[in-house]
Amino acid sequence: MATEISDPAAPTDADAAAARRLFDALMPPKAGRNLSLTVDDQEVPIPAALVPALVEAAKLVADGHAIDVVPADEEISAQEAADILKVSRPHVLNLVKKGILPCRMVGAHHRIPTGAVIAYKRDQAPRRRSLDALSAETQELGH
Repeated sequence: MATEISDPAAPTDADAAAARRLFDALMPPKAGRNLSLTVDDQEVPIPAALVPALVEAAKLVADGHAIDVVPADEEISAQEAADILKVSRPHVLNLVKKGILPCRMVGAHHRIPTGAVIAYKRDQAPRRRSLDALSAETQELGH
């Protein structure tokens, strides 16, 4: 099954406020804490494996980001990886060639683990923020 890369909508202000309340309620994480939610007057437990993703999703929505869910153990094409990373397909293939992103070949096609793509994107986020800040500072100085 191929991963559907959707174009999720940005959250509304009300969504962001609700997500902030959820994030605040979930923080700080406590080992062994049992979480549940109520749906139509029925209490449903939240599996422990879901809690880190729920915390991250709440944080992102609270900050105004659109989110999507992608299975970490699924493999995607180089183009799908490029779409997630917002880079070109040749750049992704260069990352594969350098051994930065793992892949396996299926015929002539590269299959890249989604988890590896997400981990790479997460690792690059601080660097990207630093570069954006430096660029903004340069713009302020008139260069």
